[in-house]
Amino acid sequence: MCGIAGLYNFDGRPVDPAVLDRMVELQHHRGPDDRGLRLFSLREGSSRALASGADRSGRRLEGGIGFARLSILDLSERGHQPMLSDDGQIIIAFNGEIYNAFSFTATLQALGHEFRGTSDTEVLLRLYEQFGLEGMLARINGMFAIALIDLRQRTLTLIRDGTGIKPLVWARAGNTLLFGSEIKSFLAHPDFECRLSEAHLDEYLAFRYCAGDGHLLKGVNQLRPGHYMQFSLDCEPHVRRYYQIPEADSGKTVSGAAALEGLDGVLRTSVRSQLLADVTVGCQLSGGIDSSLTTLFAKGEEGDAIEAFSVIFRDQRYSEEKWIDQAAQVAGVRRNKFAFESDDFFSLLEPATWHLEQPINHPNTLGIYLLARESRPKVKVLLSGEGADELMGGYVRFCYAAMRPKVKPLLPLLSRLPGVGEKWSRNFRPDIHDETDFFILSSMHLQPQHLLAVRPDANLTGLLDTRREIFEEGRGEHLSNCLRYEMQTYMVDLLLRQDRMTMAHSLENRVPFLDRNMIEFVRSLSPSLLVGGALSLQDRRMHNTKMLLKSLARRHFPEEFVYRSKSGFSLPLLDYYRDPRFVALMEERVLPGMRRRGLTDPEPVRNWWRNIDKMPRTLDEAYWVPIMLEIWAQQWLDGLNVTRQAQPAMSG
Repeated sequence: MCGIAGLYNFDGRPVDPAVLDRMVELQHHRGPDDRGLRLFSLREGSSRALASGADRSGRRLEGGIGFARLSILDLSERGHQPMLSDDGQIIIAFNGEIYNAFSFTATLQALGHEFRGTSDTEVLLRLYEQFGLEGMLARINGMFAIALIDLRQRTLTLIRDGTGIKPLVWARAGNTLLFGSEIKSFLAHPDFECRLSEAHLDEYLAFRYCAGDGHLLKGVNQLRPGHYMQFSLDCEPHVRRYYQIPEADSGKTVSGAAALEGLDGVLRTSVRSQLLADVTVGCQLSGGIDSSLTTLFAKGEEGDAIEAFSVIFRDQRYSEEKWIDQAAQVAGVRRNKFAFESDDFFSLLEPATWHLEQPINHPNTLGIYLLARESRPKVKVLLSGEGADELMGGYVRFCYAAMRPKVKPLLPLLSRLPGVGEKWSRNFRPDIHDETDFFILSSMHLQPQHLLAVRPDANLTGLLDTRREIFEEGRGEHLSNCLRYEMQTYMVDLLLRQDRMTMAHSLENRVPFLDRNMIEFVRSLSPSLLVGGALSLQDRRMHNTKMLLKSLARRHFPEEFVYRSKSGFSLPLLDYYRDPRFVALMEERVLPGMRRRGLTDPEPVRNWWRNIDKMPRTLDEAYWVPIMLEIWAQQWLDGLNVTRQAQPAMSG
């Protein structure tokens, strides 16, 4: 788990060593243990090491790559990156972990490869030498962002793992390609400008993130999960998909009992493989069944070496402390609980925005930031339950997608039922005729009436274009495509949040539910084993979501623990909104900034905030994103506090 930063001048200009040095320095938090800088030339087919910020060789090398290392495996200098092949012709910079790396060492040694150390980076390098790019990618199981320079073939290749656990971004600044783990590295280049991409603004306000390769900053691109992008001297850069989330097998006849045993085995194996480290590993325990099962299985493998780390709130209406304690007691792990206070909310807004590099779309992002900061003195790696909801069908919108074909013909009658008619119409939207649009819109954060209030010129018809394209990549039945779409959109943004908040404190986050074997097993099952679509007038939502995983959890935890309503790690926002510090923030910075900028209308936001006590609880977060958009814009577009925030500080 580290930070990659690099650049390449297509016009052949030599790289400024000071720029490359600063690019890596801006990611110091991702890798405080070691750093490496290297210049290279695709034109000459050569490279040389670069002492920090200086190049006295006189050679004109048009490319540069840098690395900030967080040492997890092979803590010695033999794990130093960028790493070179024995002949110096292949250069690799690798952020992540390959969990099956050492299963290849014997085969590679038999083929004549000699290993200098015990890092998974070196295994990747040898796999590439032996089997080429596609052969390497077909074999590895892990989370990764890779920059690979092959001076023999004169290519630069950027690669992102299959589900997007590790970030990789790129941009063009004039004739220069910039790439790295974080956008802030690009600020070191004199030709890079932070400008808003208004083409993505409506989508961001509506959904809280940009799907596909888009970003709020103009010209910044996210390499999509499961893709690589290759540059060479004699052809245009091209992007290729090398991995696809498998189609679910709706016709496969696997009994519930067999599926349950299979899930138990594959999840235990995944947790076991992701405990691999030469440093201390812990578990991020939220009290939900995903993190609770992960913690339970990790404890079974590592015993007393495993501890749990959690965020709690003083206000018991929001705190999951009861369930955290219950899960920790069942697992038999030591608890480390950190209380999130109102002071944390206000003190973390700016640094979390800087590290996230986009508006804080989910308020509980601040809780993850706090958890990472407080956990880091004791551990260097945390396992989390991220990805389970998307893979296993944990959101109510999956149930609605499964039920809607049965419900639609009945809606005219059901809508007349007193008390429940309005709820059924709201949940199943008879005004939306297309099933794909219905599912995509079910995850919309800012509803059309609120979006048009703050952006009267918002392009509602264009909001779904990119998302429909991603949804239609699925070739299975509808519910299978819904699950696949969620993994390619919403989940990618959640993983980005986990990465940025934990790496802000030099802490690696691992996600056992997104192990490649885990994904392939779950996707081999019929979606009906994951999500229920039975028509019922009673609220059975918690029994109809993540059904197979909840059956597994019932083996270890009480029914009330497994089937309770989903909390979503909520913050007591109403208390913060009433705080004098929030009043000052709104009156002195946010509302005046929105007026000056002209991207959004501040009056609906002002009216909503001023009357927050009279608003339905469902609207607590209605205008959160426009508010955070302005705070982000002041930092990233106006440069407010960016210089101060950019100063790297070693955590832990």
